[in-house]
Amino acid sequence: MNEIKKVEFKDELILTTGQLAVFYGVSPQRIKQNFANNKNKFVEGTHYFELSGEELKQFKSQVENIDLPINKFASHLILWTKRGASRHSKMLGTDQAWDMYDELEENYFSVTNQRPLSLPEQISLVAKGYSTLEKDVKEIKQLMGLPGNLAYKFTQERNKKIVTILGGKDTNAYGDKNLRQRTYSSLFKSFKEVFMQDRYNDTSIEKFKDAIEFTKN
Repeated sequence: MNEIKKVEFKDELILTTGQLAVFYGVSPQRIKQNFANNKNKFVEGTHYFELSGEELKQFKSQVENIDLPINKFASHLILWTKRGASRHSKMLGTDQAWDMYDELEENYFSVTNQRPLSLPEQISLVAKGYSTLEKDVKEIKQLMGLPGNLAYKFTQERNKKIVTILGGKDTNAYGDKNLRQRTYSSLFKSFKEVFMQDRYNDTSIEKFKDAIEFTKN
């Protein structure tokens, strides 16, 4: 196939109805009829874009130096995406439509042929990904209980607090098993009132520092 000037709309490569008709060996009316009869199988923004008003005016200005089969007096225009072009080829079902779509996919819609992202676009893409990751990490910290290493560290600090309350491991108070157990129970009761958890390990990662601070007061 002859080289086609690539045209984008909203960062997607597109083709006009007239172009599809020529490539698939049918009339533009056939493409329009396919669309009208099967509109429920086409999703705007996924298979096509429908332009009118100021949006159409801006697009016509964008492609005025490109030989596109567009009626300059048209009040609306449909642009087909890669998925829209694929759907039309399947509906037509002719050898030419199938073969030509393969050509379009390889030589026109090929990702390797699309322009590289500009630096601002790359930065924007990274920023969006970082923002999403940051949000996910924050949510995990809010919902996830303490992992093993943090739970172990908290247990150590809690035990130190019990030893301190009872005056040390060599005291009679610490040696009194019942008193020691009541002290652990009293500490947990206070912890539960502050952190609203039924188990120490259910404390969220986000509250870990607060939990450690609790053992030091």
